[in-house]
Amino acid sequence: MQKNNRILPRISRLPALPTFSIVLLLLGVSVISAASWTVSDPVQKTLIYGQPLDLGVAGPGQKIVIISNRESGEPSKNAANPTEALWDRVVVDNLPAGWTSEPSKLYETPFQTFITISPQAQDGDYTFTVRTVDEYDGLVPIAITANVRVSRDVLSATLSNAKESTGAQQPALFYLTLSNTGSASDIFEVIPQGLPAKWSESRRVFVPHNSALTLSYPVTPTEGGTYPFTFSITSLSSPLVHQKINAELDAQTSIWNDGKAASHGIVLFPFIAQPLYALIAVLSNLR
Repeated sequence: MQKNNRILPRISRLPALPTFSIVLLLLGVSVISAASWTVSDPVQKTLIYGQPLDLGVAGPGQKIVIISNRESGEPSKNAANPTEALWDRVVVDNLPAGWTSEPSKLYETPFQTFITISPQAQDGDYTFTVRTVDEYDGLVPIAITANVRVSRDVLSATLSNAKESTGAQQPALFYLTLSNTGSASDIFEVIPQGLPAKWSESRRVFVPHNSALTLSYPVTPTEGGTYPFTFSITSLSSPLVHQKINAELDAQTSIWNDGKAASHGIVLFPFIAQPLYALIAVLSNLR
């Protein structure tokens, strides 16, 4: 009688995970999902591990300041300090080429973390890693992928009075509004171009992120005539962030224009003539 030799398939077994390893793994997932990091500026968001952070738009060369809290929302695992666990620092990794960063100071409240975009950065989306650090409370670090959209169009400028008339030797005020639509505060230099140098001066203006600022800009002609000119506005962070806006100054010699200039309160007249010029100033603004 022939023996039936059957070949049985060989089954290899994976080694079983010890029970305590599974428990630790589960605890680790719990820690990662529970600890949080709260950003208050330039956007407001509370994040947990792995969530993205959209920092909005900023121009080439500009510096974004991430302001965030130390609180983690988790109890400390330090038996000597049984309170809420606190983050100790925020750092930045994996920056695009030409970008720089400065980590927050240890234990500062709130954290301030700085990211400076390359002055030559082209328009587009860029990512990097922001990471929380804990030294004493047993927190698992939170790593966040942050996104910044680089655009040169973060500055706009408007004039409420693109054309202004005044008398020779009298000031004309142009009202210029600068709007910073990006997530980085910046300093902008305003230069009137096309006018004699002594008629006006360049000015530097700080405009916070996502805000607008209106300034009165005096121009004082020394002779009559019509003068088209341009306000040139440039970010000190990068010349790529730049705007120009056209204006026109009409300088004439007349008592009405002198009176209108007098209403600005800049020019002084002889004491005996002050009541007369005060009346002219009021009447000139009624025309």
